[in-house]
Amino acid sequence: MKRPKFHPMDLVKVRTPGRHEKLGTRPPGTLIMGKTATVEIAGLINGAASSVGDTMTPAYYIRMENLPAILIYEEWLEEA
Repeated sequence: MKRPKFHPMDLVKVRTPGRHEKLGTRPPGTLIMGKTATVEIAGLINGAASSVGDTMTPAYYIRMENLPAILIYEEWLEEA
């Protein structure tokens, strides 16, 4: 089972997708892409099953500016 890469209070940046990258089923909003945030809660959520049978995927609640907490998948975060 995967473990979250980031921990509460870590500074992260919501990455901007590459020009020809497919966004997947739950991309973050374009207004938060490229912005820095603080991880509020790190954990695992039940996602789509993979070829190895693991259905848990790392996800985070992040906080930025005056917005409410935002749920985001690990694939959209990078170190700030």
